[in-house]
Amino acid sequence: MNFFTFLDKLKRNYNSIILYCLLDRIPIIVLGEDSDKIDNFLIELSELVDFRKDYVFYTDFISINDYENLISNENIDYNSQRAHIRCPCSVSIKALNQFDNIDSWLIGLIIPEKKDEVVFIKNLIKEKAKDLLFITISSDTISIKLEGINLKLIDLALEQNTFKKISQDTEKSIAKMKRVLSDKITTNQLDKDLLKTLLDFEEEKNELKKNIFKREVQNFYSGSKRAFFILSRLNLLNDIGIQTRIGSKTLLETIDYEEAPIERILSFIDKEWGENFSPLIEDGKKAFMGDKIVSLWG
Repeated sequence: MNFFTFLDKLKRNYNSIILYCLLDRIPIIVLGEDSDKIDNFLIELSELVDFRKDYVFYTDFISINDYENLISNENIDYNSQRAHIRCPCSVSIKALNQFDNIDSWLIGLIIPEKKDEVVFIKNLIKEKAKDLLFITISSDTISIKLEGINLKLIDLALEQNTFKKISQDTEKSIAKMKRVLSDKITTNQLDKDLLKTLLDFEEEKNELKKNIFKREVQNFYSGSKRAFFILSRLNLLNDIGIQTRIGSKTLLETIDYEEAPIERILSFIDKEWGENFSPLIEDGKKAFMGDKIVSLWG
């Protein structure tokens, strides 16, 4: 199933929730009756955050030690590619019984026929993470359920704007392609069926959406990483006794990325690199460095 075809079947804002969970490494559990459909959908999800390294349980690693070796560089090298884990349906129960931490995991599950088994598995999953996203795919319906997160307390502006931009930019690109072709022909040169075929860009539309999506997500990731490097150096100054902070406006201008609020960038940095830099952001126009007042807003 193509991810963007899938999104068209969802209620409003559900696509933004999925993107939010992918970016913030919240475990995503995909349930259904067709293992091939679920496993293919997991691949689609993993490709949406291709700034991370995709590892497959029981292909790239089979034990906790193997897993720890794969991610060992993350704690010592901030430039190393962060991992996310894809777990196919055939080994999902094995993984849930073996691993306690499933942050940034994409897990496929076949829905058991017995209700008590469903309850057991969901309780088992909830023991592993307090925040979870369940996506259920059936032949007729698609639904999502968010556990542990109050939607009223999170800002989905970045995610909503991303999908809005995808829609707008895709339509602009399709319109340009149609206009170029239309300028080369006149309606009386071709029969209606051939003309319709020539101007049908539905397959290309999905590819365009995916490319624009990846571009927007990569821009957010790159901007966040630039913010991370600046804030980590400010943090180092604080560690050696030079107390300093930075205004959010200055930081956003410095990283040349203003598509997301500073709070969203800080949240992503915390989830991606495990650093809470929010104390370094000041609300006022000045910060103190030692006994000197230093302007950080520019």
